[in-house]
Formats: sequence, C-alpha cells, structure tokens
Amino acid sequence: MVEGWLPMKIYLDNCCLNRPFDDLNNDMVRMEAEAVMSIIDRCERGEDVLASSDVLFDEIDSNPNLARKQKVLVLYQSAKAHI
Repeated sequence: MVEGWLPMKIYLDNCCLNRPFDDLNNDMVRMEAEAVMSIIDRCERGEDVLASSDVLFDEIDSNPNLARKQKVLVLYQSAKAHI
C-alpha cells in the first residue's frame, strides 16, 4: 500500500463475481475476468476493501449451478466490509 493512500471500498455485483468462471475464449470476457481477479487480489492484499451485502449473498445463493456457486462463494469470502 502506498503511504497516505486510503483503501477504496469496492462492491462487485453477482455478474462480476461470476465473470471469471465464464467461457474465457472471448477476448472481452477474458479481459473482464482478469480485471475482476485483479480487484479481488488487491483486496486480499489489503490495498482495497471488497464489500458484500445481504442482497449479493442472496443472488449468489440462488444460483442453481452448485459448482459455480461454490466458486463464486470463494471469491465472496474476500469481502471484509458489509453494506
């Protein structure tokens, strides 16, 4: 973290958290997935703060694809703030 820099609180919606698990053969999808993972990486290093919400958890939990839901929940666990 840069001295004097305050971390940003970042809220990624359900669509963002699912993006890394989409078909990455499309260049745009791959770049978006890389951006999401970069943001999550910054949050895991403490440079920024990933925010969660009850609504976001409900959206993730309603995913009928259990394998994908589990993967998204792993990303969701990076959230350290609740709004």
